[in-house]
Amino acid sequence: MVADECYFLYLAFMRFYRRFSVLLFSAFYSTCTARNLPAGNPTAATNSPGRIIPVNADCKATADGKICTIAFYLQPFAGTRIVFADNELKPLLTEKDKTLALTRVVLKLDADQTTATLVAENTKLKLARTLQISTDTPTSAPYPPLVFLDAPNSEHRFVRRIQTGKQPKSAMFISPTKVVLPLLDDNHSEVVDILTGERIKLTMPPEYAKRGGFVESVMISSLEEFWVSQMNSATIHRFAAHSLEYRGAIKLSGQWTKVLALNPVENIVYASNWNSADISLVSIDTLAEIKKIKIGGVPRGMAFSADGKSMLAAIFGGKSDSDGAGGTALVDLEKKKIARWIIKGGSHRHIVRLANDAESFAISDMMRSKVYFVEDNAKIAETKVYNNPNTIALSPDGKYLYVSCRGRNNSKSYLLKGPDFGKLMVVDTATHQVVESIEAGNQPTGLAVSPDGRYIVLTDFLDHALRVYERNQK
Repeated sequence: MVADECYFLYLAFMRFYRRFSVLLFSAFYSTCTARNLPAGNPTAATNSPGRIIPVNADCKATADGKICTIAFYLQPFAGTRIVFADNELKPLLTEKDKTLALTRVVLKLDADQTTATLVAENTKLKLARTLQISTDTPTSAPYPPLVFLDAPNSEHRFVRRIQTGKQPKSAMFISPTKVVLPLLDDNHSEVVDILTGERIKLTMPPEYAKRGGFVESVMISSLEEFWVSQMNSATIHRFAAHSLEYRGAIKLSGQWTKVLALNPVENIVYASNWNSADISLVSIDTLAEIKKIKIGGVPRGMAFSADGKSMLAAIFGGKSDSDGAGGTALVDLEKKKIARWIIKGGSHRHIVRLANDAESFAISDMMRSKVYFVEDNAKIAETKVYNNPNTIALSPDGKYLYVSCRGRNNSKSYLLKGPDFGKLMVVDTATHQVVESIEAGNQPTGLAVSPDGRYIVLTDFLDHALRVYERNQK
């Protein structure tokens, strides 16, 4: 018997035990999975039951108890049953968006009952999720929680969705649980605590705030700061990593500044300027732009060699950002020019270094829906992923490469919702194979992994939300 079989046995088992279902679940499921774990894996049993999503209920007293209404978003909703004890409830589904729907169910409870347990199960897809209902805490959150069904034995599991400001473009951890979110279509950026859901607005001078267009960030550990790019003003904004206070702006001479990447050997931050087709070099010592490298195409992601003398630059396009004439270029940082092209063609967006002691990298190509693997400045493999891959991030142990895939664009504009949801894809770096594919929301874009590798966050750009996932590290 494996973990998912244990879980679905639990679903049938708990229907006869309404009052004590949570305690029964913990004992039954932990024991069941523990019997079937491979040797040398003591943590999997304790991590496996962490699948309960809390939901508050609005209740009204009746002559013989109380009637409670619960609201939550459900994904996927088609074919999913909502079960309370041994009864299947009839949910009201509204606000349907592809596979997601706002779901309302009504429960009849005893007057003194303060908790209840529901199960959302999709037996055809072998997906499930437990809901822990609280009846003595009024619903106060502005957004109902997302109940995302996943496989009980999946290594990466959904934790929660947090609403954010408008169009979160990227994500970066500045502590084990806090994430910086530059917001493209808002007057600020923000820091989100992924465990509590707390959102802190990053304040800045109003002349910058009103222009919006915040894109990406980079950590400057030597200054105990993080920097955020603002494309609409070609400016880098500096914030204290601990207090989050604003420390000033660095004005650049390029146009539409986007990606920021630190070369620790040179102590220089490289900033790619989308519209002016160049890359600004910013000294951490002087806090000023010192030079620009002309790229001759539309630059985006950047990553550096171990000795800091060369850089791989992801080029999104040639004369425009839609001509597919991009690629990955090797840039000589001593001569400040492109030495040669490693890969030609496509729309290359993001690059990450795969190992500190080797010249190995991964690059996303949005046009071709591929991830390329490069060693010693030569492509060694490529992996087909879902439509429009953009941000990629490496797990700290180097085992997995995470890929945020936007899905198909709307035919009129990428700023409108497309025909399907995007996905979070998990690629094994040893085999270059996709090992998990997790449906997300509208245009997953920003992506980051916590320093300990436990959490993965993904921004749903057009849903104005951050999704949090947890990896069961064995």
